Amino acid sequence: MPEFKGKTVLVTGASRGIGKALVDAFAGRGAHVIAAARTVTEDGATPHNSPQVTWIACDVARAEDRRQLIDSVRKTGRPLDILINNAGIQQALDLTGGDPDQALCGAIETELAVNLTAPACLATACVPLMARPGGTIVNVTSLVAIQAKASAPAYSASKAGLQRFTEALRQQLEPLGIHVLEAVPPLVDTAMTAGRGKGKLSPEEMAAAIIRGLETGAGRVAPGIGRVVIALKSLSPALLTRLMGTR
Repeated sequence: MPEFKGKTVLVTGASRGIGKALVDAFAGRGAHVIAAARTVTEDGATPHNSPQVTWIACDVARAEDRRQLIDSVRKTGRPLDILINNAGIQQALDLTGGDPDQALCGAIETELAVNLTAPACLATACVPLMARPGGTIVNVTSLVAIQAKASAPAYSASKAGLQRFTEALRQQLEPLGIHVLEAVPPLVDTAMTAGRGKGKLSPEEMAAAIIRGLETGAGRVAPGIGRVVIALKSLSPALLTRLMGTR
C-alpha cells in the first residue's frame, strides 16, 4: 500500500466537487498538493488553507495556462508523483435546430478542450517530470464514455475519447514504470449534476475510491452503479440505453 506523505500530487478542477475532496484527502495524508482551478479563491480566501496545498489559477482549456501550470510543477524541484486530470465541463446541447451564429460550435470546442485536449496535453507534458518507477496518472472519465447521453453529445464524445487515450497512454507508459488509472464516476453530488438523478455518491466517496485504486494499483475504478453499467454494456447494450434514458 503506497504512502502518500511527502508525495507531490497535481489535481485539476480542484476548487470544488471531486477535485476539492481529493485535495482534502491528499493534504490530510501529508502529500504536497498543487491544486489547479479556474477560480482559486472563495470570498477572497483560498478554499483550503493547509500549508500542504499550493493553489494555482489555471484555465486548462488555455494552452498558455497549461504551460504555466507545468512550469510551476517543474519549479518545485521535486518529481511529480501523481497527476489527476479531474477538471471537466458538461453542457446540454441541442444540435437539431441549426446554428447560424456558430454558438454551438464554440460550446463544443470548449468542452473538447477542457475534457479531452487538456488532460491529454497535461499528461504528455508531465511524463518527463514524473517519478519513475512509481508515478501515476489518473484520468477521470465518465459513464457516458461507455453509454452516450443524448443531451450531452460533446461531453459524451470527449469522455469516450479520453477513455481511449487513457488506454493507449497506459500501454506506452507501462515500460517506464508509470501507472495509469481511469476513474469512472457514477452520478456524484456536485454542481454539474444538480437537479439530476438520485442515489448520488458524495465527492468524498468518489475521492476515496480513487485513492483505493491508487493503493491497489488498479487500472480502473468504477464505484457505485458504475460496475453495473460496465457489465450491462457488455451483456445488453440495448437494455442499458433504455435504463439510462439516453434516447
